[in-house]
Amino acid sequence: MRPVAVLGGTGLIGRHVIEALAHAGYPIIATANRRSPFEKAGVEWRRADLTCPKAARDAVRAVHDLVICAGRLSTAAELKRDPIGSVTTTLRIGVNALEAAAAEGIERIVLVSSTTGYPPGEEVKVEDAMYAGDPPSDWFGVGWVHRFLEKQLNWYCRLGRIKGGVAVRPTLVYGPYDDFDLASAHFVPSFVRRVVERERPIEIWGDGNQRRNLVHASDVAAAIVTALQGEPGFGAYNVAAPQSCSVREVVTTLVKLDRFDDAEILYKPERVTGAPSLDVSAEAFCTRYGWKASVSLRDGLSSTLEWYRNSYERRSPDQGALHRLGRL
Repeated sequence: MRPVAVLGGTGLIGRHVIEALAHAGYPIIATANRRSPFEKAGVEWRRADLTCPKAARDAVRAVHDLVICAGRLSTAAELKRDPIGSVTTTLRIGVNALEAAAAEGIERIVLVSSTTGYPPGEEVKVEDAMYAGDPPSDWFGVGWVHRFLEKQLNWYCRLGRIKGGVAVRPTLVYGPYDDFDLASAHFVPSFVRRVVERERPIEIWGDGNQRRNLVHASDVAAAIVTALQGEPGFGAYNVAAPQSCSVREVVTTLVKLDRFDDAEILYKPERVTGAPSLDVSAEAFCTRYGWKASVSLRDGLSSTLEWYRNSYERRSPDQGALHRLGRL
């Protein structure tokens, strides 16, 4: 098996990619920067600040295949706090990683892109629609960054600098090892934390009927490993769950799973943010690679909830004991 490098190995997607690659028997080289590496047999860790071109070059040296899932998370909360920082950091990391890969003659790249690049509209998003207009105003910067990085990968493939490249566009990814910081988290880990910590009331912006496509990180990792077997040339594909779900469905499922029977959920219709729905089709990727999402919403939320609860109880044993009593 040829060694595969995972840039961003300590993040949500990176950790699950490493697990999937290890399960498939690949030798793995992984990078870490701000977060500490974790113990995993068969993984060689390289400390790398990928905003530095030389560090990116060193990170991919002697590598055959590459998965790029490094970057700064650009959630709605993070973009509200700083609309530029996470976007420009992701751009620098992506450009450096792709330039280093081309210089080192890496054979195949899987680039983790994003559905934030799709223009607004209620139609189901399919791959050819990515460039039919600008991304929504809230996602303008981050959407264009992912578009540009896809085009850069495509360009290197056309030049023959990289033999094959696949850009995967996952929808909203969630699961264990997510970012649960309320100042920067997506709404799913935010709800998980607020349920576990028994927040009263749990305040929801909007009426709860906004629909989003949630895909579990382990399903995304399986898609990435599958895409490493792709043909020469370039392709870009959506990676999504079969169906979208409502924000209301997510929070009520979490409350039931954690037995928070007396939870108070307060909807704020006047503070709704984002599009009312985002439906994405993964039919093209399913047809090309035989992949499909296998983790149900309930099972995915359950595993995420359990992981966060265990982590929370290790950090705060007194609170953990109190919450265990509350679940009896």
